[in-house]
Amino acid sequence: MFNKEIIFDKIIFGPIKNNFITYRIINKINNTKNFSQNIKIINRKILGQFNIYMFVCLIGGFIISFPYICYELWKFIKPGLTIKEQKFYRLIIISSYVLFSLGILFGYFLLSPMIIQFGDNFKISDIPQNVFDLCDYISTIIKSTLYMGIVFLFPIFAFVLTKLGVITPQLLHNYKKHAILIILIIASAITPGDIINTIVAIIPIIFLYQISVFIVSLVYKKNLLNRN
Repeated sequence: MFNKEIIFDKIIFGPIKNNFITYRIINKINNTKNFSQNIKIINRKILGQFNIYMFVCLIGGFIISFPYICYELWKFIKPGLTIKEQKFYRLIIISSYVLFSLGILFGYFLLSPMIIQFGDNFKISDIPQNVFDLCDYISTIIKSTLYMGIVFLFPIFAFVLTKLGVITPQLLHNYKKHAILIILIIASAITPGDIINTIVAIIPIIFLYQISVFIVSLVYKKNLLNRN
């Protein structure tokens, strides 16, 4: 909360600036200046900026403290585990942090800029001018970063549910079409833009789903061996 200049000017409003690293990389690769305009943000509510300030600080606090949350979770479950289980679950906790961070980075550096640029460049006419609402902009950033961070935890959820006996490889195989539909719905919810942005979100989610299937198969086979 004491670093709002960094949080907002450098991070939150980074994707609307023409010197944002993603735009510079794309322009350098294509040898063009397609992403060169500065996008305007407007606040229409009396307490809009204050409410956004508090909300972003809350979400930002959760993201920054996620490693500590994982650490506290590890401390909670550690006493009930054997030495062998401790090594295994320590890897799960570390993997959770890594996957969550990758999701945040993917959403912030790739998904958010694509959604914002599409919203700014798509025009039904030259008469209306695109000036984004502050609340709508923040909502887009949160959805495409925090939600992607959570989505990237799919393999961890799959592992836990398999350990609890909730899901099996056969279940995932039988409901594969349903899973694809759910993935499409999730991707559409995260990316309220064009089909290209939805595809960008779908690709890592499908990849994570395949990883989840692989993990479920391994855990399920291990559980069967332990029972036998």
